[in-house]
Amino acid sequence: MNKVESGFSLIGLMDGTTINGFLRVEGNPLVQRYNKGTNQFIPDFESDGFPVASLPVAVLILRDTASGTVMIPQTSSIEWKYNGVALTFGSNGLCTTEGLEGVFKKIDSRPTQIGDSSYNLPAIQVLKNLVPISGYDNDRLSVSGSVEVGGNSVSFSEISKEVIIQETTGNAFSMTITDDKGFYLVNENDSLTAKCAIYKDGNEVSDYSGVTFKWEKLLGTGNVAMGTARTQVVTNSDVDNVLLLRCTATLEGESISETVTITDVSDPYEVYFEITGITGNCIRTGETALVAPKARRRSDGNNATVSSWTWSIRDNTGAAFTLTGKGGATFNAATASVSYEDIKRAGMGISGSVSATI
Repeated sequence: MNKVESGFSLIGLMDGTTINGFLRVEGNPLVQRYNKGTNQFIPDFESDGFPVASLPVAVLILRDTASGTVMIPQTSSIEWKYNGVALTFGSNGLCTTEGLEGVFKKIDSRPTQIGDSSYNLPAIQVLKNLVPISGYDNDRLSVSGSVEVGGNSVSFSEISKEVIIQETTGNAFSMTITDDKGFYLVNENDSLTAKCAIYKDGNEVSDYSGVTFKWEKLLGTGNVAMGTARTQVVTNSDVDNVLLLRCTATLEGESISETVTITDVSDPYEVYFEITGITGNCIRTGETALVAPKARRRSDGNNATVSSWTWSIRDNTGAAFTLTGKGGATFNAATASVSYEDIKRAGMGISGSVSATI
């Protein structure tokens, strides 16, 4: 028997079943805070002393889900959006979209280290403060395009990253998690090391001695505690196809957390999701999404029979969340329905994990 795990989010899921992707943020996290009633932003991306090298850059990373191979998208197909508005760019790469002029810079080919190799990947850089264009709530940066697979052009749609906009209530902490393998385990007896970095007011903290860490595996059957150091080693035995790994850090009386997805392509099965009932990747007013996980053999691409999955649902903050009609955040079912009212109750974002034994 084989156990399979995977996670889903109703925002930023990708079309297609052979490739997967995410936006990796380099430099400062996509987090900006403000002091109410002022023009003070933390960090201030436009201040004279803010280093250009620390400006947030979102890099598009695509992987073949069967082999873990990094895939290079077709540059001419790339379309960036901010809150659903298509971004246009001049010959110098600067954004020319009305109301967003000069806020972003398109990078067609950014050298990006993934494991032991460097790849030239499309990216977008934030050059100006995001709070004034945000409406003082969270925003979303997304990208669509296509990649060549076996001589055919395969489209991907609305791979996205949330931009956190918050009113400051004291210390302004944010977190990123990086690793040494691009969050992919490719071979048997493989491992990676995840590392947490914490930023205060846009600058990485220099002393981690007073910080406590808690790493957890977010599984369909519930959360499983891991280590309590700043770094966390993850091996094949920790991952049944896909693992959602969360780190929570506590310092100066505040707790912050971040979650990353780790994929093990040495597993014989992979999990993908068929989502119907919504247009694109976001649930809109009056819509209900039907989420159906599927397990597929990597060797031949055929689906395995799974009659029921164990689900664990979380809201936009990562807390346990109960969908309408369910008795709790964890349940067993072949599919799950998520309505717009559920999304509203969950803070406009729902994620979850599924697991099954084949």
